[in-house]
Amino acid sequence: MLRLLYISDATEGLTDDSIDAILRSAAKNNPPLGITGLLVFGGGLFTQVLEGPEQNVLKKYVQVMSDPRHRNCRIVYITPTEERIFKDISMAALEAVPWELEHIAELDAHRKETTPADAFTQLMNVFFSRLKAVP
Repeated sequence: MLRLLYISDATEGLTDDSIDAILRSAAKNNPPLGITGLLVFGGGLFTQVLEGPEQNVLKKYVQVMSDPRHRNCRIVYITPTEERIFKDISMAALEAVPWELEHIAELDAHRKETTPADAFTQLMNVFFSRLKAVP
C-alpha cells in the first residue's frame, strides 16, 4: 500500500459546489480502487492524502493532476505503508484553519527535502482528530 500527500493551488472562483462535486466523485470512484483519504482546502490551496494500492494511488494522482479546479500539483510526502490513517473514508474533507495552513506551507516549503515522518504524522493526526469530532 502507498500513502501520498500532495499540495496544489486552487483555481480562482472555486465554490463550495466544486468541493461537493469532488467529494461526490471520490465517493463513487475511490472505493472500487481501494483508495481512501482526506482533502483539506482553504487559503487558496488543496492538500490531499491518498492511501491505497500503489498503482491505483499513482494512477489517481496522475488523474488528479489534470483536474482544472487546481494547478501546480506537487508531491510533498510519499511512503509505503501497512496501515491506513483514513480507514473506511473514501474521501473526507476539511476546511483548513489558519494554523493548519501554516503547517501545510511549511511542508510545502520543504518538499524537496526529506519530510520527517513525525511531521507528516502529527499533521495527519490533527486532521483525523478533527474528522472524528465532526457530527
